[in-house]
Amino acid sequence: MTKSYIPCSNLKCSIFNFQTAGLVVAVVELFLCALAVYGLFRNFHLFGSNYFIWFLLGIISVFIILIAIALFVYAIKSENARWLIPHLSAQIFLVIFLFLVAFIVAILMLFGAYRGIRNLLGVSNYYMSDDSTFLLGIMIIVIYLLVALLELFFLYIVYRLYKHLCHYESIDNENRVNWQVVNDFPKDNKHGSAAMGDQYPYGDDRRNDGNGQRYL
Repeated sequence: MTKSYIPCSNLKCSIFNFQTAGLVVAVVELFLCALAVYGLFRNFHLFGSNYFIWFLLGIISVFIILIAIALFVYAIKSENARWLIPHLSAQIFLVIFLFLVAFIVAILMLFGAYRGIRNLLGVSNYYMSDDSTFLLGIMIIVIYLLVALLELFFLYIVYRLYKHLCHYESIDNENRVNWQVVNDFPKDNKHGSAAMGDQYPYGDDRRNDGNGQRYL
């Protein structure tokens, strides 16, 4: 990737700060994906083949999220706002899904439909008492809401980064201040050394004042 060396303007500093925050978001989301995969395999081992459909859907969802995270990291490195769109879309869908599941579980618990909770989790054929289902429902609501709120915060960070990158890309290259390496001044019989404090005449022509006196 070709880097442009520009002074740290407010826009550039803001982008750098949100890029750093974005990398933290990516690391945390990778950790959450690892926990989700562990939970899927644990539930599949615990509930058996009855959980296979939910296990398969979960693995596919994690795979999609991993692709979105990879594109997110690429967007940060390339400073290209368009590659942030898949991650933003995945985050919006995930937040809606988490709130929706927590809301449905809360409604089922409110009406005492514990069998409905077990059906929702894909463990209807696994023996579980109503008390255990109630505790499981509470745990699901708390965890899903916490993750949803965390993703909302991450969504804010990614959206701000997206807006900053869009604004940065809209600036014409001609208006950006670039640091360029300036070569040394030529040293010959017409030029001195800048490091030594020599002056540079405009040319070899000398001025005549009309009285025969010539000046540099």
